[in-house]
Amino acid sequence: MMKRILIVLCILALSLNAVSALAEKRQAPDDQKVITTNDIPGFETVFRQYNAKFYDAPSQEPGTVTSLSYTTKVYGRELENHVRVYLPYGYGEDAQQRYDIIYFYHGTNETQDSFIGDERAKNALDNMIETGIAKPFIMVFPTYYYDYEKRAFDLELFQEEMRRDIMPAVESAYHTYAETPDDAGFAASRDHRAFAGYSNGCRVCWYSFCKLLDTAYYFLPMSNSIGISTITNSVYAQSDYQGKYFVYACCGGPRDDLSTATVNLVNGLLKNPDCFSYGLNTEAGNNIFLCKSNGLHQTLTGRHFLYNAWIDILFH
Repeated sequence: MMKRILIVLCILALSLNAVSALAEKRQAPDDQKVITTNDIPGFETVFRQYNAKFYDAPSQEPGTVTSLSYTTKVYGRELENHVRVYLPYGYGEDAQQRYDIIYFYHGTNETQDSFIGDERAKNALDNMIETGIAKPFIMVFPTYYYDYEKRAFDLELFQEEMRRDIMPAVESAYHTYAETPDDAGFAASRDHRAFAGYSNGCRVCWYSFCKLLDTAYYFLPMSNSIGISTITNSVYAQSDYQGKYFVYACCGGPRDDLSTATVNLVNGLLKNPDCFSYGLNTEAGNNIFLCKSNGLHQTLTGRHFLYNAWIDILFH
């Protein structure tokens, strides 16, 4: 009888230890390799190697992905579309909690599902939150194609679609820092909003910088460029926000065919010191930085850049 009791107690102890182990948050690996380059004369770029084995694996605190439909009339006729939305683990448990939000633009020939439809990308977002690299956030994946079959898009009009239709639909449905889902609410909460984009989505991100600067503080353009004067002229035209932003530009290495364009763009912007100052120390007035990896020009590199951005600057 006593032997049976001891066996039962041992099983219970092992079970409790297993539950306790599962309850513990995973710890981020402490094996970061940092790559530094000097592609911009006088300035250092930094990239932390991404531990894919850890971050791409399933998290113990998985978020959810859902869809939100909306209509738009900015293209001269009423069109229906949808965005994909990532919600962090525990979203909705506290109705009073507000979340930072980031809008992510896909690359050429991709869709709303391309980035977040990759299970590794979703795992990476989950793990960054679980390990404390990032505070819980909402991430939204729209598409700039108003006719995907024809690959038709208009970068100027899409910014109107964002302002008039996508952002109001999203931020009236989810708990962001915007008290009202309109221009006034977005402007008042711009410190809690970011735009990011990879490849052609990088160009879209730069256009968001030009057209939606009053709604966001953080911008993560990854591996592409637009005209330098287009960017600087937009800053001068919005003098109330001049210098009140942070651009975390990203590109790959020699095998990224748009790396040179990105480096040249950042270098050109730095010739306008009243608009851009290089470095991560925002207290010193810095508002642009280049994160340069040795990777290829491909969407999966986007999550490596997001990982670096959250460590360095995003929503700090």
